Amino acid sequence: MNILGLYGAFYWDANSVPHIWVHDSGATLFLNGEHVCSISEERLTKLKYEGNYPARSVSYCLEAGNILPKDIDYVYVPSMCVEPFSEQFYNGLIYQKLKDTFINAEIEIVGHHKCHASSAVFTSPFNQGTFLTMDGAGSLFVDYDTKPLFSEVFSLGYFDRTKNILRCFSTPGVGDTLAITIHYWNAAHRTYNVKTDQNIDVYDTKHREAVCGKIMGLSAYGSWENYDWKRYKVLNKDTIPTLLFDESYDYTEWDIPADDMAAIAQKNAEEGVLELVTELRKEYLDEYTCFAGGLFMNILANTRIKNSGLFKDIYIPPFPSDCGLHFGAACYGLFRHNETITLPDNVALLGREYSEEEIFEEVKDLKYQKYDDFTQLCRDTSQLLYDNKIIGWFQGRSEHGPRALGSRSILMNPAKREHKDIINERIKHREYWRPFAGIILDDYLEEYFEDNIENPYMIYFQTVRPEKKQELAAIIHEDDTCRIQTVNDKMNDKVSCLLREYHSISGTPVLLNTSFNDNGQPIVETPRDAVEAFLNLDLEYLVIGNYLISK
Repeated sequence: MNILGLYGAFYWDANSVPHIWVHDSGATLFLNGEHVCSISEERLTKLKYEGNYPARSVSYCLEAGNILPKDIDYVYVPSMCVEPFSEQFYNGLIYQKLKDTFINAEIEIVGHHKCHASSAVFTSPFNQGTFLTMDGAGSLFVDYDTKPLFSEVFSLGYFDRTKNILRCFSTPGVGDTLAITIHYWNAAHRTYNVKTDQNIDVYDTKHREAVCGKIMGLSAYGSWENYDWKRYKVLNKDTIPTLLFDESYDYTEWDIPADDMAAIAQKNAEEGVLELVTELRKEYLDEYTCFAGGLFMNILANTRIKNSGLFKDIYIPPFPSDCGLHFGAACYGLFRHNETITLPDNVALLGREYSEEEIFEEVKDLKYQKYDDFTQLCRDTSQLLYDNKIIGWFQGRSEHGPRALGSRSILMNPAKREHKDIINERIKHREYWRPFAGIILDDYLEEYFEDNIENPYMIYFQTVRPEKKQELAAIIHEDDTCRIQTVNDKMNDKVSCLLREYHSISGTPVLLNTSFNDNGQPIVETPRDAVEAFLNLDLEYLVIGNYLISK
């Protein structure tokens, strides 16, 4: 049984005005229950947050699986919270477009939040438990005239994988108000829907960046303690203050410094979500709970939940936002047919792997050194990193999700504070207050971080131990935390090899790790992408496959 999940706009431009805006389109392919490939359309069109029909992603997945469209048995499509989708679904246009391509496939539309839930449930280590999904909006519920009535804002449910049970109960929002009131912020899912100068919620389409991530980073520089922060709760998006990210990065329409406003927004988001989760835990959420939806891209809120003591364990997938929807839809399809779902050990690495021949074709005209011994390549690369060089790192299957997790990364020595500014100015071209992540061998996590949270998907923050601050100066944020990723040989053997060699040279089992892209660009996907980025960015070396490339 061959199952394809796909997400993206059909007969409209998803990258245009807010009312018909869809983001993070892509496709996932399973062949007889075994995962083949997941890819976001942005990696192939080079338009960050691309939301249009994922034609390239579909072709990419079919090529990876060595099959044709006629070989697909089922296509599962997540629903979308825009009126064109509802209209085209009811008039049969969506069904017809898919049948024209996948002539032998059965087509099914799956609820938006059910797909979010499935992306977490079927990648989690739990056989049974509950789930909670939260985002800006999920499925759009309409009447027979296709006029919207309400949309999902959060959903919860339970699952038992041993009995093939998954039940999802959507909680609709009327307008922008949750059916269940959140005391501190009456629409926690809208906390980060601050308006930009394009009046587009959540994403700044001018710079192709997530405004919510900016606010999360900026919040560490501000303070909510000097304000009656609860009074800044909102009932609908029209009362959310405008926070413009222009060249000054310091304007809000309220007489509050932007960094303090960010701190207030972050505080409200954390408290609102934590209060909701606390209430739901009393009756609805199990001691083992999965979380998904765009809200759970907020690592500060995630960590509050993780450390709350409300649960024995929680799980958040590496793609909680809409980029995980097509993957969740495909998993749900397998679940519906009682098929076993076979995934790699590292469910963040779901892209395809490129051959030696494909890599050589792109590097053959460059200045390169080829290594037959990968450990020696890691040893030489570690010496360059210890000598403060900036290195592009391209290895194995690409990450599926918004974060670089050791396959498509830019790496640097974490020990010098000025390295943060160097990468911000020379490579990433972004604001000084944006933090950089780190990557660590998990055997050393407790030695360097107080929280000691296993974090292979960079879902949580952790506090650096005081005695290690100088050693990790470039990756410590203003509040002494770090978005540290933990790795080992099972999860990513190649970057683990590099970290071991770097540890032997420097005494530090940690590297600065940021995504392999320029500001406003998607993470590189192909060997050609990597070489072009290496040549265009101020990188000094590129490690790709078994090759070390220099300029």
